[in-house]
Amino acid sequence: MTHKTPIHLLIPCILMFTVAAAYSGPDQETGSELAGKQVGILIGAGFHDGETLEPAAYMRSRGANAVFLSNRTGTLSAYNSDASIDIETTIDDVNPEDFCALVIPGGRGPADIRDDDSVRQFVARFHATGRPIAAICHGPQVLASAGVLDGVSITCVNSISNEMIEYGAEFTDAEVMRDGNIITSRVPGDLPAFNRAIAQALTES
Repeated sequence: MTHKTPIHLLIPCILMFTVAAAYSGPDQETGSELAGKQVGILIGAGFHDGETLEPAAYMRSRGANAVFLSNRTGTLSAYNSDASIDIETTIDDVNPEDFCALVIPGGRGPADIRDDDSVRQFVARFHATGRPIAAICHGPQVLASAGVLDGVSITCVNSISNEMIEYGAEFTDAEVMRDGNIITSRVPGDLPAFNRAIAQALTES
């Protein structure tokens, strides 16, 4: 069934200001080109704050609705700051078809959720829709567990590149890679290219 539960983001005001300010430059103008698009952001405990909050801010600045999801309710904390997110809607409460794109941030979150059967099934079902699915840093670990990387050209943080190759992926060290509906990036420094690639894929879909 579809969800109507509000999602509450619990982070310090200064961090929210910093995230918003990151998109105030001349090449980060706001707009409405993504109005009506709903983007799911799938996280686990120990998510990376920037890789989670910056894509959400970027999509929202362009009119999209960014929804934080996990495999359970409760408050999840970042491993690298005081940021936390209160999850009130789980992947069991929604359908892949409810979202125009799925984003999987890195940090320690992917290791927290990648072995959960419901996560693997949700990601595999989302991939089957053909809609954009984007993962950054350690995020491709979730794609690997879902069995959707065989023969796919990706990038990721270098420390897991061999693991991704073992799962059948073709690794390239680049700031962003797009192969079909799968978009990947390596590290927080790649976020501008990562976010633009997601937005571009959303405008095409």
